[in-house]
Amino acid sequence: MEILRYVFLVFHLFGFAALMGGLFYQLRGKDPVAGSYMLSSAVVQLVTGAGLIWTRTALDLPVDGLKMGVKLALDALVAVVALIGMRNKRPWAFYAVGSFTAAAAVVAVVWK
Repeated sequence: MEILRYVFLVFHLFGFAALMGGLFYQLRGKDPVAGSYMLSSAVVQLVTGAGLIWTRTALDLPVDGLKMGVKLALDALVAVVALIGMRNKRPWAFYAVGSFTAAAAVVAVVWK
């Protein structure tokens, strides 16, 4: 079970890297828009985040329910805004996805 937890953690970090890496790459262009990679990465974040909570619970490791609720809400918001931005091709959605992803990272790191 511990190995599965690490697999979920690695893929959770891959999802974050894909979101932020794509965001920074598109900032070089003139018209950044939310792409399908953002939606895919947001879904990876949601699934692996749920998997991380499940494995921590199964291993009797501590889980802060409020923190995980905030992270889940931010990750769901990223997925919804990425879907809207992918369909409408509006720049505000691109920046919102980046902001919510950064906020989720701050919550994950700073909230003890």
